[in-house]
Amino acid sequence: MAVTAGSLAIVYLVVNRLAVYLLAASVAWPATVDLVGNARDPFASPAKARVFLFVRTDCPITNRYAPELRRLTGAYPDAEFWMVYPDPTETADNIRRHMMDFSFPGQVLRDPKHELVKRSHVTIAPEAAVFDASGKLAYHGRVDDLWVSPGVSRPAARTHDLEDAIAAVLEGKPVKVAETRAVGCALADVR
Repeated sequence: MAVTAGSLAIVYLVVNRLAVYLLAASVAWPATVDLVGNARDPFASPAKARVFLFVRTDCPITNRYAPELRRLTGAYPDAEFWMVYPDPTETADNIRRHMMDFSFPGQVLRDPKHELVKRSHVTIAPEAAVFDASGKLAYHGRVDDLWVSPGVSRPAARTHDLEDAIAAVLEGKPVKVAETRAVGCALADVR
């Protein structure tokens, strides 16, 4: 069988294209990014506690928690606060507007692949996750017990689960209640 220049070109093209596919498959895309699309590792800093608040721009319960989240951020300056937007279809402009409209505190992080969602064991917005300095999940769940169910709230919260968890982690103590059920908007439909 004779090998022609044309058949060599086809073999080269196939091999070259295969190499590009293999290269593309081996590139690790960042799991979490900032609003510009730059990779962000929220565990890179030496924070004593990391507080992640998983939110959606279209969730009214998330928006109602803005004052409480601002209060917690001011009360615990040694904790690092992140507002995490897991909806991959949400635009950076909508997220910026959401942060400004409700004066949400903390740094902004996008989690389009839901890697941080999985690591934090969250399923609802708003839902919080607190990690200690070593990156171990210490708490995940509601901010407090203000919301009984969607559309039904108490006049005031009776327990402050997130605040208790932050205080415990900053003091180096175990969180007494490490998991609670959050009330809000599901994250399952933002995959």
